[in-house]
Amino acid sequence: MRVLSTAAPGAGLFLPTVPLAWALRAAGHEVLVMNTGGTSRSVAAGGFWTVDAAPGTDVHADFLAASRAVQAAPDGQRPRRSGMGMFGEAMADGLLRAAEAFRPDLVVSTLEQGAGELVATRLGIPYVEQSVRLAWAGPDEQAVTYRRAVAEYLLPTRERLGIGEPWREPAAVLDIRPAGLGGGDTRTEWPLRYVPYNEGRVLPDWVLAAPGRPRVCVTMGSVLGNLPAGSELKQLYVAVVREILVELAGLGVEVVVAMGESDLEGIGELPEAVRVVGWMPLGALLPTCSAVVHHAGAGTSMTSLALGVPQVVLPQTADQPANARVLAARGVAALVPPDRISAAEVRENLARVLDEPAFRTAAHEVREEIRAMPSPAEVVDRLASLVA
Repeated sequence: MRVLSTAAPGAGLFLPTVPLAWALRAAGHEVLVMNTGGTSRSVAAGGFWTVDAAPGTDVHADFLAASRAVQAAPDGQRPRRSGMGMFGEAMADGLLRAAEAFRPDLVVSTLEQGAGELVATRLGIPYVEQSVRLAWAGPDEQAVTYRRAVAEYLLPTRERLGIGEPWREPAAVLDIRPAGLGGGDTRTEWPLRYVPYNEGRVLPDWVLAAPGRPRVCVTMGSVLGNLPAGSELKQLYVAVVREILVELAGLGVEVVVAMGESDLEGIGELPEAVRVVGWMPLGALLPTCSAVVHHAGAGTSMTSLALGVPQVVLPQTADQPANARVLAARGVAALVPPDRISAAEVRENLARVLDEPAFRTAAHEVREEIRAMPSPAEVVDRLASLVA
């Protein structure tokens, strides 16, 4: 079987798809993993040969800029062409050219990468939607709304490419959510165990050793930290992160900051209890952590759940508030709403997560539920059945 796997650019949207692509390769199938820009380099670093679907274009940066423009625009003056369909629009031609040469039997694509459906329809082959979301997937109302919005956005691209057939539902949706968090198991909604993947790194030896005091990971994802350097919003972000780190150090814990250098530019000197390590695979770091403080991005949330680590979530934008509500409702996380984020509030909620056993109990229960879900290797045979 030959499989084309694609996702929207951006770490949080691509990295969760890698373990399934690995499983397909390990089972002997041919896999072409396609993306664009810096994410294409991440594809290659993950062990796949690839082709850039939109060379010379920073699709993810364009999307972030458009999103900021939408948020800043007054009501009634929002840009007409903005939304997740931008990913598919920018990458459709490159994906289609590569697919016509590669001739896949199956397309596996995330919802956000709407061009996956276009390619599958043009070639007359099945396509499967691989969910990377915690807050919604499959037949959930929010997922259906986004799916339709992406399809509508791509209508001009569909017409330009001469794809006359109407948009079609995926043959199956792979849902990474355990049943206790809304995941389904039906004829067209297939559970898929979430396997953390955050690229490879050479680790310092202390990462794997049990710490002498509670270790707390702090990370804020790959979007907020990439705000324009020198902007007022970036300066505010760095100032708030600094206040949080100083406050958490006062709890007598070891604070490990897993964020890029550009995210912390200008943060200044930090307390000795704060260890800044740059980007680090959370799958390696979190097993020795007593808690994690983060932005409620889907990838960080799911990695924390898969490893049974209690959380303090500070949602800001995109699907983060929805993810945070799911985590808080299940009892695995303390939620600090955007209008209440402060160093003191984060410290208070972290103290709760560390002191109250209910958070650890709930996190361990969800971890066991995830472990019982079908692994990527087990899902490969179901995918092959669609082609057969």
